[in-house]
Amino acid sequence: MITFTPEQEQFMQLAQSRAYYQGRREGVSLYAHWRDGVQYVGTTGRTLKQALDSIDQEEDDILARYDRLKAL
Repeated sequence: MITFTPEQEQFMQLAQSRAYYQGRREGVSLYAHWRDGVQYVGTTGRTLKQALDSIDQEEDDILARYDRLKAL
């Protein structure tokens, strides 16, 4: 059985989190569509820029939580 140090576990969690958000950005970008010269995501009228900004903010919040936990 492989055991990891707490630092290794934390590194793996951060790496997985970053990969998850990178995948979300890529998926949103790939399926965005053009209408009237603007790229939109889905059918809600949300622009690609708004969607990517939202994902970035969510990732920043998660990384801030990791930093707070690391400080404990």
